[in-house]
Amino acid sequence: MIFYTNMAYFGKIIFIIGHNFVIKRSELVFLLYLNIKSKAFFMRKVIVMFVLLFLSVGAGAQYAGSGTIRRVGSHIEMDGERLSPEARTVLLADISGQDFNPVWEKARKGRNTGLGLVIGGGVAVLGGGASLLIGATASVIGAAVGGTVGSIGGQESAQHGAEEGARAGKPLITAGLITAGLGIVSAGVGIPLLVKSNKTLSGVVDTYNNGIGLALRF
Repeated sequence: MIFYTNMAYFGKIIFIIGHNFVIKRSELVFLLYLNIKSKAFFMRKVIVMFVLLFLSVGAGAQYAGSGTIRRVGSHIEMDGERLSPEARTVLLADISGQDFNPVWEKARKGRNTGLGLVIGGGVAVLGGGASLLIGATASVIGAAVGGTVGSIGGQESAQHGAEEGARAGKPLITAGLITAGLGIVSAGVGIPLLVKSNKTLSGVVDTYNNGIGLALRF
């Protein structure tokens, strides 16, 4: 209700113009611009958040010295060469007398699931934000046009026209909010899973490398 009341505000501006009040056209355009720009700024912040997320937890690469291994995503490299699934299975089968294959496989699947949820959530947020922006713009324009047409019948008619015009973007706004909300929930589930799985995978690699270092010291 508050949103549509705000949209009707722009229709009232047009009505005032129609009754010879001195409001410059540039001022009206500026008000419409501010309304749209504020929503675009919010979407830019969301995009930056997801970019930083991918940079921080997506890569998961580790430094590895000679004779040690490192993790790149859910893969293992030794001396700059990626191990095949078979070679990885052999390597993980005996780390300090323990088979880490079940641990690795569970963490690998968790990482892939978490990454998928984060990517899907990011796409949903962007799509929902675009729908919200388009719907808000349609409502602003609809309120302005409705107020202009309604001003012919007087102030009450102008207000009614502005309120009806503001409803033009309601379906897109509703769809955008739902889609973006689902995207945020998806990312909220995926991020902890991704972080936890990356930590487990890195822990397995560290366990192997620590064992190698201990063996070399003796």
